[in-house]
Amino acid sequence: MIRFAIFAAMKRASLLIALIVVGAPLFAQSTEFGVIVGGSRRMVDIGQREPGVQWLDSKFNFSNSSVELFWGMQMDEDTWFKLKVGRIETQIAEAYNITGTSGTFRRDAEGEVQHIDALAEYRFAEPYGSTSIFGGIGLYRQSADGLASTNNFGLTAGVNGDFPITRRYGIVIEGAYHFTNADFRPRYMTVGGGLRLSF
Repeated sequence: MIRFAIFAAMKRASLLIALIVVGAPLFAQSTEFGVIVGGSRRMVDIGQREPGVQWLDSKFNFSNSSVELFWGMQMDEDTWFKLKVGRIETQIAEAYNITGTSGTFRRDAEGEVQHIDALAEYRFAEPYGSTSIFGGIGLYRQSADGLASTNNFGLTAGVNGDFPITRRYGIVIEGAYHFTNADFRPRYMTVGGGLRLSF
């Protein structure tokens, strides 16, 4: 029993030391947090329409709101790793079949897309602030009243600009394109601006 307790304590101590040794260089790098708010537009494959079923058009609009929170960590001089969580209020498409017909039909409803993305961002120094290109993978959840919720993977890519107010604070303007694997391959374009806090 004593031998087991000593072994367990040594195991915990070894794990703690390993986390400190591996994690210290990561937390020594610069980090930043921020929020981006803007509008969105959905693009979707057409599909088939059942008579009497309405499809919802999507144009870029700030009423199709997009909100994202991000956390970033500097990996080297020009490269950052970012995690984003966000929500897009937009139109959702659902596929369904009708007995006795061939093909897949589409119906739309107002809903939202929740997403979490892991991104690599490359920054270019500018005379005032920086510009960036980024891309990565994400998990997307589409939901709307009257439609079944779906979860799937997707890709995102985009550009942004960071304009410092002080050494710690800055204004961020960003445009992103989200490719998802949901019914009728919806893509979402988001454009917005927000605030960045650096440490």
